[in-house]
Amino acid sequence: MARLTDLIREQATQKDGNPDVIGVPNPPSTPSPSVVETDWYQRAGHAIQGIKQAVQAGQSWKLDELTRIAAGVVASLGANDRLVHAVLERNGKDYLINNAVNVAIVSVKIAEILRYDSAKLEQVALAGFLHDIGMFALPDTLVYKTGSLTEGELQFLREHPQHGARLFKELGTAHPAVGRAILQEHERRDGSGYPNRLTGDQIDEMAFVIGLADVFDALMGPRPYRRGMSPHRAICTLIANGKTMFPHHILKALIDQFSIYPLGTTVRLNTGETGVVSQLNRQYALRPILQVSQQAGSSHGPASKTVDLRAETSLHIVEVVPIG
Repeated sequence: MARLTDLIREQATQKDGNPDVIGVPNPPSTPSPSVVETDWYQRAGHAIQGIKQAVQAGQSWKLDELTRIAAGVVASLGANDRLVHAVLERNGKDYLINNAVNVAIVSVKIAEILRYDSAKLEQVALAGFLHDIGMFALPDTLVYKTGSLTEGELQFLREHPQHGARLFKELGTAHPAVGRAILQEHERRDGSGYPNRLTGDQIDEMAFVIGLADVFDALMGPRPYRRGMSPHRAICTLIANGKTMFPHHILKALIDQFSIYPLGTTVRLNTGETGVVSQLNRQYALRPILQVSQQAGSSHGPASKTVDLRAETSLHIVEVVPIG
């Protein structure tokens, strides 16, 4: 298993993918959290793509639409886990844009366990959307480079938190916590992060939340030279290697929300059957609810059945089925 420090370094230097120009839709005049949940993921991606284009063109941009989307994402996540499923599906061509949306969603889930109120959850979502905005100020040839970076390129790339904090400050916004998170989300508790090698309490808690969500998403993301990890393996990697980098209570919050067997994980039972985790049992992390495939050749009944491992005590998970 690769060391987490190497994966984090890779996360900072290999924001690979093909830029995909997406038009920015006109926002509805009265946006509401009642809009279908899957729309929030798409709307966020479109809005962030629009901000990226504005930054690259040296044009002004505003937070209004993204702030409305942040409120919608928080409301949606409070109602169901559809947006979590969208994160785990790993769709989309532009890694940088998808990462921004994914980090916002995962960060809100972590912050829910920390008992942030709705206003602070919306700030967390906003910080997640904008955590790598400084990347937009760098050349795409560097940001999306798939080969090895020179030491000079690496150092230049690691300046993106300062660029992001500057761009956010230029808006004259009244969200200082978001600005701090943008600047500090690559800092680590043991001083191994950047840009200022802060330690412990020098780092804002929201920055730790965003930073952990960012690493979790990066571990699951594919690279030209390796496949993305399953959510299960990403969680196990963070449990094994993330203790010095992130506070215990924030790591625990991620695990509480995504479990050892996150949504979408394919597992094998002691009966030999395979199933996909469809719902978590918060109090029994090792016994989630599964959609189990029915025996091949059966011409009657549904293709799968729901199995609640908390109730079916004779059943247990013996292994995670690898991706592919």
